[in-house]
Amino acid sequence: EVIKPVENDITKWISHQHSTGSSSSSDSSSNFSLGGGAPSCLRDRQLLGFYADQCEQHFVTLLNAVDAFFGCVKAGQPPRIFVAHGKFVILSAHKLVFIGDTLSRQASVAEVANRVMNLSNMLCEMLKTVVGATKIAALHYPNTAAVQEMVDRVTDLSHLAQQFKVQLSQMAGL
Repeated sequence: EVIKPVENDITKWISHQHSTGSSSSSDSSSNFSLGGGAPSCLRDRQLLGFYADQCEQHFVTLLNAVDAFFGCVKAGQPPRIFVAHGKFVILSAHKLVFIGDTLSRQASVAEVANRVMNLSNMLCEMLKTVVGATKIAALHYPNTAAVQEMVDRVTDLSHLAQQFKVQLSQMAGL
């Protein structure tokens, strides 16, 4: 799952959402309000729906990587093992950052693009924190405080990734 690329071709995706009571010519220009009050056109809503589905799939992969990471830390595995698991966590979370970056560039409404970009940037910053904490934990192994800091940062990353996924779903109106 980790090596599976992010699908970014919306033409391969068949929407499970259908417009209600509007003609197709007025749908593309109509505005509506998303969960956070951001207006969006139908195209942005379709993009959000497409990437929200992608995000859901990659979030599950991230959770599996986090579980494996926590399992190896709990078992007291040495740095060469927990760093390898940490790399899968980072790679999985990076796919969510990629989704956010791609979506923010494709959104036609500035408010939607900015909101997604901010969420993606927060994830990216958290990834940097996880990388740093993992490096320190490996260098200072078996220092319990350093390992706990790494675990706490990975936990924060998983929570932020969940918020990212939820926000995309809410913005898409799913």
